[in-house]
Amino acid sequence: MANIEKRLMGASAITATDGTIADVDIDGLVRRLLLFDKYVLVSVKLLEFPHLLKHLGYAGLRDLLSANLIEVRCECAQIAQVAQSGLAGNKILPPYTYKFNWIDAQDKQWYLEENLRGIREAPGLDGKQAEVLAEKITGTIRPLPPDIRLQVCPTFFSEIQNGPILNASIRMAIERELGSVDFPLKLSLHQIDEDTFRVQNDIAAIAGITTGRAHRIVEAGIMGVAGLSQTIKEMELYSALSGFRDEDLPLFRKKLAFLYDVASSQKKEHEFQRVITLADLPGYSSESGNMNIEKLLKVRDSSEAREFRDWLASCGDAEEKEIRERVAGLRTRAGLKVGGTTGKSIRFLATSLTGLAPVPGIGLVAGVLDQALDKILPRSGVAAFVNELYPSIFKRR
Repeated sequence: MANIEKRLMGASAITATDGTIADVDIDGLVRRLLLFDKYVLVSVKLLEFPHLLKHLGYAGLRDLLSANLIEVRCECAQIAQVAQSGLAGNKILPPYTYKFNWIDAQDKQWYLEENLRGIREAPGLDGKQAEVLAEKITGTIRPLPPDIRLQVCPTFFSEIQNGPILNASIRMAIERELGSVDFPLKLSLHQIDEDTFRVQNDIAAIAGITTGRAHRIVEAGIMGVAGLSQTIKEMELYSALSGFRDEDLPLFRKKLAFLYDVASSQKKEHEFQRVITLADLPGYSSESGNMNIEKLLKVRDSSEAREFRDWLASCGDAEEKEIRERVAGLRTRAGLKVGGTTGKSIRFLATSLTGLAPVPGIGLVAGVLDQALDKILPRSGVAAFVNELYPSIFKRR
């Protein structure tokens, strides 16, 4: 089984207010590729890839897909609330009654081909290039097992009967809909059938809202539990941490408080961004298209990147001054110069000058000088990553 701490499952799509996919978070993508061995991209119908093509170009996207760093989750499988839908001639149930069903694509191959249309019809690609990218995207897709419903639904039905979890999720839904409120939440859940539940509550009366609005708030809270149940199961199936959205984290903490720091990528990504911000380093610019995939692939496998990841895990309590000194202090920068190209030139010049005269033992003197330079001005892999390697990702070829 893969090491879960080295794999991340999360989304990179940027969603517009109307629900469409407006762009891709390139800086977040770079961060995740640098921090984790594998990124499981939770895709929205593969709509991220035309945007990635726009930012990275054909060669960049092709190289990224070829590097075996990304797996793709492309599924529509999920729990749905259908009590008021009237689907398949079912009776429409009254407010506060919730019936759940599992929805999925009946024809997975057709679903995949439909989702690939975005990349096949992307402007700027010829037919051959489009097919190359479509084939590579298909090769990265890792489907869920056929029995995923049997793995998720029983867990969900058990979870919504967990009073503290359901109460916490519904309270979160209330705050998203009504803002910060402070009133006692009285809920009582009753199972009517195997997949049908009724939730008695007094939200409408206390908050002064309509029954319909209160019904939707309770539904949103229940579906939050459904999403949590499915995410935790998929973390197991994909052997990956989850890049939970900020609004989902409180419920995750409630469910798995003792595992939160390990089972969520947020802390690691936050510390990474804090270091990058303190060092005042460049990021992705859509105007200049300054993303260099070739350099990214080299940087992530470097010894400096490994040293940086190890250091990052231990710097959570470090003060800003300490971090600045480690990544950008005068001593650090001098060490970079001696260890880098400039430093090599200094060493070459020093040893060359000592070799101008045939003085006995001069080789020993040169060796001592070389060791002294290393001791006085050490090269830090952390500082090298931050000051040299990371910025090189954002320079065009």
